[in-house]
Amino acid sequence: MSNDILKHLGRMARIAAALVIVATTMAVACPQPEEITPVTTGNGSITKSEEARAFEAESATGIYLNDNAALTYDEDCFQMATNHKRRTFRIQADDQSEYLNIIFRDKIPQSAGDNAVCTVLYRLKNSGETKVIVQFSAVKADSRQVWLWNETMQLGIIMTSF
Repeated sequence: MSNDILKHLGRMARIAAALVIVATTMAVACPQPEEITPVTTGNGSITKSEEARAFEAESATGIYLNDNAALTYDEDCFQMATNHKRRTFRIQADDQSEYLNIIFRDKIPQSAGDNAVCTVLYRLKNSGETKVIVQFSAVKADSRQVWLWNETMQLGIIMTSF
């Protein structure tokens, strides 16, 4: 092999080694999601976070981030759709500038205490699309609605029962 080829291979090996070091450093330095530990009382029962309690006091269908309404259904300018067979729930602005789409992996929660894994896809005004896969717990349910909450992500969904 010529000297030029050997020099080029040596340079490529140094670049590859530098990339491995950078990638490893980034992987180690990335913060892990903060686990939110429920507070327990003296008898061992779990108390709810302030955000969960505030979320349960809400009644508007939509998505809540850190107990704040991020997108709520307005019948004058939104559409709502459910499909039990496909296990989907969706609300969207008439112009589709904002939307919330939920696809349940297994069963659709109906009662308080039910758990469900979902793919949640949403877009808020003036922002990009966000997609998360999350396990929710139904923290409240009545004949019209189900309140789904994930304590770790501080993410809540109020949806119509279907």
